[in-house]
Amino acid sequence: MLQWRIGFVLTVLQFFVISNIGAQVPEEVDLSQPLTLEQCIQLGLERATSMRNARLSLAIQELRVNNARANYFPRITSSGRYDFSDRLDFGFEPENYDLGLTGQYTLWDNGQREVSYAQTKEGLTITTNRNEGIKQNLILQITQAYYDVLKDSELVKVSEDVLERSKENTAQTVALEKAGILIPADVATARVREAQSELSLLNNRNSLQISQATLPRLMGLDPGLLINVAVDESFQQYIERGTIEKIEITVEEAIEIAFENRPEFKENEAQIKQQEWSLTLSKLQRWPRLSANANYNVNLDDYLRERQNFSDFRSWSVGASLNFTLFDGGVLGNRVREQNMQLEQARENASDLERSVALGVRQSYLNLKRSETAVEISNTQVVNAQKSFEVIEGRYKVGKAILLEVLDAQTSYAQALNNQVNAFYDYKVAKVRLEDAMGILQ
Repeated sequence: MLQWRIGFVLTVLQFFVISNIGAQVPEEVDLSQPLTLEQCIQLGLERATSMRNARLSLAIQELRVNNARANYFPRITSSGRYDFSDRLDFGFEPENYDLGLTGQYTLWDNGQREVSYAQTKEGLTITTNRNEGIKQNLILQITQAYYDVLKDSELVKVSEDVLERSKENTAQTVALEKAGILIPADVATARVREAQSELSLLNNRNSLQISQATLPRLMGLDPGLLINVAVDESFQQYIERGTIEKIEITVEEAIEIAFENRPEFKENEAQIKQQEWSLTLSKLQRWPRLSANANYNVNLDDYLRERQNFSDFRSWSVGASLNFTLFDGGVLGNRVREQNMQLEQARENASDLERSVALGVRQSYLNLKRSETAVEISNTQVVNAQKSFEVIEGRYKVGKAILLEVLDAQTSYAQALNNQVNAFYDYKVAKVRLEDAMGILQ
């Protein structure tokens, strides 16, 4: 009786937990201050739809475990009946009342309850590990979106500087053309480069607005909210030092870490165990089930009419029943064969998962190595493009270079700056992707 009460209380508590999870109202978020990556991730884990649904799925699976545990307890039901009839000419009473109480308990089922309980517990393990995968995927998406905002912000700054320099060049070209030193074609060339710089700035600003809308959407907020992100000190440190931190492990070590930490492996292992329990349960359903039944009934109609001894109008019965399937047209046999094939599929999926994870880690590892090299190359390009631009600009001022050479050098320098920004944040994303592939993204 005590265990039954405890199970009932837990079920009620979980009902209220699910109700509260579904009815949570997001608190106001202070967006007046720039948010760090950690703050964005924390908000996303609390508010994103995928995480809310994950918590609900876990609560639902916990209820299923409790339901499987409840099969160990007896089932007690009550019944009441009221009939009213107008057939008075045939000797029937116009009203009839009946009350009944029925109890049923499974005495023996050859372990079917134990198997069902073990099966639902494996389902809870599956849901827990699946939620961990959902969590890591959300962290990856938010991190990528966060870096996109930072990258687009830096590209806007570069485009603004390039456009300002293009306007200065155009103004100088116009002045020299009025002085008779340059021809109108030189002015047209300068204005074309200025228009290109303005278009590049427009595109980068548009990309920034899109990334600023994507980030709050992933965090479970309104895409119309303007999220200010904190300044990325790592980019400034990279600009000052010109170096980045490189990964120090081999690809084989990375794959081994993935095998130990990826939640998909634990989920897949639980799925195989759950499928094995399903196969066992299908086999056990061929065996008989022994149940005990108890009934208690009161004929209130006669008692209320005669008002005599109550014991004369009540009845009870106790019995046992044995249920066994003699013939079902092969349904149980087909179910066992089906479960065997599904178990084989689950094992094959587990084998394929290892190959898939190993490939994913290897690809992420190679992409990170490529990104590390690209960062070094882009840094060298910026240094060389800046020197070339300064030299050609100096030659132009003393009349030893033409305007077109200056504009070309300026374009090359601007492109090198753009490549530097893209390469750095591609490296940051590649690093996070490898951590996700290894199952260590937190």
